[in-house]
Amino acid sequence: MRGSYYPFYLGTKRVEILSLLKNFIFFAGGLSLLILGADLLIQGCVKLSYAFLITPLFVGVILVALGTSLPEAGVSIIAQIKNYKEIALGNVIGSCIANIGLVLGICALLKPSKANRKLFKNELPVMILAIIIFYLLSQDLILTRWEGLIFLLLLVIFLFFSYKGAKVTSVELNELKEFKFRRVFEQINSKFMIILLSIFSLGLVIWGANLMIKSGVFLAKTFGISNWIISITVFAIGTSLPELATSLAASFKKIGSISMGNIIGSNIFNILFILGVVSLIRPIKISPSMLKFEFPILLLFSLFLFRSRYTGYKITRWQGLILVIGYIIFIILLIVR
Repeated sequence: MRGSYYPFYLGTKRVEILSLLKNFIFFAGGLSLLILGADLLIQGCVKLSYAFLITPLFVGVILVALGTSLPEAGVSIIAQIKNYKEIALGNVIGSCIANIGLVLGICALLKPSKANRKLFKNELPVMILAIIIFYLLSQDLILTRWEGLIFLLLLVIFLFFSYKGAKVTSVELNELKEFKFRRVFEQINSKFMIILLSIFSLGLVIWGANLMIKSGVFLAKTFGISNWIISITVFAIGTSLPELATSLAASFKKIGSISMGNIIGSNIFNILFILGVVSLIRPIKISPSMLKFEFPILLLFSLFLFRSRYTGYKITRWQGLILVIGYIIFIILLIVR
């Protein structure tokens, strides 16, 4: 039967029940593909890093962070191609805030873990510097293609210096052995096969992102929600689930360098890589309200992480509680303002 046989009215809008149900299913299916694809890709990255004897901090900040940032990349890039500019930008900013306030907060509440001190001396300042540069370049309310190239150049420089310090120690090697692989990766030692599985996983991520974009925009319009609100909440939280799953797993395995490194690395990739690529596709228009609200919130969350230098490079449960409460307040203010 056609969905038009079952209409109802939402305010003054005529809504077809079957169309609504179909898009809810597509949204959930797309999110599932994103999570599955990102999870498989992370497994492959860690497996390869073990084979090449790369430090867990490098694994967390670069390899795992890149894998868990793919959902955000998929959503933002496809949104920009389809000219949904608010979703492309809102997803990146929202994910960065969710990664710290929600993901890192929950990880600290459930299982606080100590991270490598290098993370707070090197990668955390890089993340904050990337946020400040983004803020300064956004003052003219547009991120141009040339500015996108600057982001990508900064990312290359960051990757170069990160790789130079990526040699694993014996202690870190034991940490890496604690990572729990899925059965398929436990049984495969061929680097070629792992790369093939990683490429397949990337395909799942892109497919899932496309489903989320189409269904998400439909649902936003149906319920009268702006693209900006749904991108910075639903999309941002949904695409941050791989970070949450990975960081929690690393925390319970006491691999703090991967747990926290994943979050900080993901935010670096979100800003330098995703916004760099998205602005190359089409210059990004910046909302003045974002400079006054979302940017200060993101910077405040990021600076709060420096407190961990005074708690043995560990985010305590109290700090985790503050982060989660802060994120909830942010969402409430975002909706009511």
